Amino acid sequence: MCTLEQLAVQLYDAGAVRLGDIEAKLGRRTPVYFDLRVVVSHPRIMLAVVKHLQKLASKIHHDILCGVPYAAMPFAAVMSVNTNTPMLMKRKETKLYATKKILEGVFQKNQKCLIIEDVVTSGGSVLETVDALRAENLVVTHALVVLDREQGGASILKANGVELKALFTMTNLIKILRDAGRINDDTVDIISDHIKVCQFGINDSVG
Repeated sequence: MCTLEQLAVQLYDAGAVRLGDIEAKLGRRTPVYFDLRVVVSHPRIMLAVVKHLQKLASKIHHDILCGVPYAAMPFAAVMSVNTNTPMLMKRKETKLYATKKILEGVFQKNQKCLIIEDVVTSGGSVLETVDALRAENLVVTHALVVLDREQGGASILKANGVELKALFTMTNLIKILRDAGRINDDTVDIISDHIKVCQFGINDSVG
């Protein structure tokens, strides 16, 4: 298994880390955007991400997995197959016909569900999934994420009874990329300043 440092460089080289003045959710601007959707076209990188997520997951008791739609679903699916752990799929919206479900899959009341997510900024997307799972009497106490942008999401999730564990924090990621010669000190400073200025609170969870 490659190291996290090697994985960070592979993700950058695959185009998963985009730099510039980029529009994010709800028209917000960001100097760095982490797009893990490109990883579905890179099976070796996908497997490397999943192996590191599985390492974190092995330390948390869980009965079932659920990937936050849609970017995290491929990671959850590969984890499910690799570890023989059942998986649920949450829809963005409730199905309007037949079963009218928002959760797809087989589960039982009080099973412990581990959430998988690609990126956490404010934690809003994870919380939507948490609410849907808890509404079906599933127990949710942890979420795994590839990147925590360190903009308040972890604290918001903790306030809602969910502990977030990440492969990378944004601070850690940009340090690795700088040390690997992929970005320079000026870029590190711009991103660091953005993290400090753009923080979310309990009432701001949007993604």
